[in-house]
Amino acid sequence: MLKIVDLAHVMFNVTDLDRAIHFYRDLLGFKVSGGAEGQIAWLNFGQYHDDHNYYFHDLGLYKVPDPLPENYRKIAGINHAAFRLASVEEVDQAAVYLKDNGVKILKGPLTHKEDLDRYIYVEDPDGNVIEFVSTTLPDFPEGFLQPPAAEAPPDGKAKGA
Repeated sequence: MLKIVDLAHVMFNVTDLDRAIHFYRDLLGFKVSGGAEGQIAWLNFGQYHDDHNYYFHDLGLYKVPDPLPENYRKIAGINHAAFRLASVEEVDQAAVYLKDNGVKILKGPLTHKEDLDRYIYVEDPDGNVIEFVSTTLPDFPEGFLQPPAAEAPPDGKAKGA
């Protein structure tokens, strides 16, 4: 079994790369880290310094010729990507800001019953669905994380065995 340690990035297909870059960079605050003109753009949250030539990214935008089909929410494929905001208030403020900037709000702001996250769902210019969430739980994530698994000793035997 694999042991995945992190989500490396999300990749969206888009029909108009410049329009998508504008949306993710100028409205959502992503930083463009590189790309291939007219083909692909890599963006991150701004956590990387610029004194290297690596295109570290949290989000990729890949130009494709065809838009999503009308029934895209009923066929296999990515359902949505969720990005965490710092507070519940920021989720509510994001809903107003994005609506004021012509972004289609699909649902919210509301609170999920499953995990008590405050959320909104929006569409990017190509119809890709994005969720913005913030927890309402006071001790998240620390209060809900499992302790690190104990490493097996070099002889492969469990301690006390």
